[in-house]
Amino acid sequence: PILSRFDVLCVVRDLVDPVVDELLARFVIGSHLRSHPKFEGEEEEMTIGDSIDQDLIPQDLLRKYILYAREKVQPKLHDVDRDKLARLFGDLRRESLATGSFPITVRHLESMIRMAEASAKMHLREYVRSDDVDLAISVAVGSFLSAQKLSVRRSLERGFRKYLSHARDHEELLAFLLGQMIKDRVRQHQLVTGTQPNRVAVTTEALEARAKDHEIYDAAPFYRSKLFSTNGYKLLANGEIEKVFRSEGGL
Repeated sequence: PILSRFDVLCVVRDLVDPVVDELLARFVIGSHLRSHPKFEGEEEEMTIGDSIDQDLIPQDLLRKYILYAREKVQPKLHDVDRDKLARLFGDLRRESLATGSFPITVRHLESMIRMAEASAKMHLREYVRSDDVDLAISVAVGSFLSAQKLSVRRSLERGFRKYLSHARDHEELLAFLLGQMIKDRVRQHQLVTGTQPNRVAVTTEALEARAKDHEIYDAAPFYRSKLFSTNGYKLLANGEIEKVFRSEGGL
């Protein structure tokens, strides 16, 4: 019964993923190095920086953003798919009784509404949109499925797939893979010439081949994303991704 008092259950599993593990390790090491008082950002950032670092929000700005959203933004429910939420609530209650899982109560329906409002508030929107509701549903369903036994979870995933319309965001993973490929090219150039290259390039074919290993089959949205351009990448007509580095003179 006490489990029904929580909006979301997060089952922590230590899964081995070489790419995610390396990304986490680089983040932890980079965080410690940056906190050192003698850290030289311009000189050492190339050594420890990840491809997604340039898109991070400074901590002071993030605090102000959260305080503003909390105090000033009060999104309202607007054109919410009530039938979808009602059907999901009924399905969750039925499956929780059938599987003997933690009980689903009206509290969980209210929690989905609160999470949808929180998503809209995070984006400083006045109204809750359908994608906010989809995000809340995906969190609620994911929480319910993660608490099931493996054999039961697989069958339930098929049944609840119709509710999971929130697309998985692959941009950060693609940015990490591309960043590693760029750094490999930089290291190769440094080993051969002993100098820092002015530019390096990798082919979209090579990146997409690596992406397929992680079940990512469409990289086109990533090429058009803000994350791609913010990190200084440029897609050339010949199918290459170019990264230009500033010279010592700042040109």
